[in-house]
Amino acid sequence: MLNIRQLRAFVAVMLAGSVTGAATRLRISQPAISALVAGLERDLGFDLFVRDRNRLQPTSEATSFYRSVSAVLERLDGLERLAVDIRQADEGTLRIAALPMLALEFLPKVAAAFLAQHPNVRVILQAHSSPTVASLVATQQFDLGFSESAYDEGWINARRLRVRCVCVLPEGHALAAREVLTPADLDGLPIVTAPVDHMRTQQLADLFRECGARLNVWIETPLFASMCSFVAKGAGYALVDPITADGVHGGGLVVKPFEPAFYNDFAVLYPASKPVSRVADAFMQAVMAALENYVSGDAA
Repeated sequence: MLNIRQLRAFVAVMLAGSVTGAATRLRISQPAISALVAGLERDLGFDLFVRDRNRLQPTSEATSFYRSVSAVLERLDGLERLAVDIRQADEGTLRIAALPMLALEFLPKVAAAFLAQHPNVRVILQAHSSPTVASLVATQQFDLGFSESAYDEGWINARRLRVRCVCVLPEGHALAAREVLTPADLDGLPIVTAPVDHMRTQQLADLFRECGARLNVWIETPLFASMCSFVAKGAGYALVDPITADGVHGGGLVVKPFEPAFYNDFAVLYPASKPVSRVADAFMQAVMAALENYVSGDAA
């Protein structure tokens, strides 16, 4: 049977490229690393490294083996973190993965206020694409996720939410004095939006057509924050979520309501097979309170 300590030593050598570096990573002696790797090679029946002076060159077998070992250890680490969460309940580490719409400014503000009330909690917040967020939550590597794309309902529980988008214009724009903007006002004007194959851009194009207007895609970028940066420099207009718009309001942008209603849907994700801890539940209550002025009710 393969030994976990041997596998961790193997991965450390692969990452560090030397026994010395691996020993530093794992905080054990170099002879111990060498013994663990040698034992693993005996158990496997093939060489993992070729010794070249002071460095170890991985064999082709080692490279293939490494990919599977890394995935196994990643899952094992997730199980160990789960055990810690169950044991510590409302203490320990809260791991959050979120799409940039929330990870850049909104969640740090909520988390900072939350930590002031929960000093024994440590927060890890990472920004990822929505598919990556869903994967991290499904494999229990993160406690909470915020994603806008599809997810596997067999592995994830979710609460769907939506926010009504607003229109951002550069300061001094000819339409900046309007109270509300419509597709007719924006007909043919250059827009900064998500890639044309993104579902949100396709829906927006359909909405413009229904209103007898043309969506003129000029710049494509996946992030609302990037859209706002382009617009602030005079590159057209954009329809973005109000959370991002509030974060940059006054930074060369004018924010206006948009009619008819156009929504951005997202979801709060939880691992389906892991009970929601007290600390995660408390944090989500803080998030929902902060979202109250933005959320237009659960998404369909």
